[in-house]
Amino acid sequence: MGVISRDKKQINCVYTSDSDFGKQLEGYLKSSGKDILMIDITNTMPTPTQWQELATELNVNIQDLLDLSKVEEIKETSSFDENDYVTILEKNPKIFKGAIIINGDQTKHITNVTEII
Repeated sequence: MGVISRDKKQINCVYTSDSDFGKQLEGYLKSSGKDILMIDITNTMPTPTQWQELATELNVNIQDLLDLSKVEEIKETSSFDENDYVTILEKNPKIFKGAIIINGDQTKHITNVTEII
């Protein structure tokens, strides 16, 4: 059992609100008719344990969820471990790509709002 609550009657959305993509999400999610929990990482950052759980559920590395080109101090040849990527994300929430949608036992990473449909 993980640390993230899961309910088929509720959609949890982990996202960043500082993009056009993030601003459109809630409207699309409300069309589902389910309760919605919007977790804006610019205000409420998930814990490193929660990030690791999400990455495991998605079968990706945390790095795969990030657009590191938006951080000037990081070069393409830089190498970090999973904890380093969480620290980088905590300091730069704008680098989070897309959103993570959780509904019951399903977890999806989306990068286009139409994927919600």
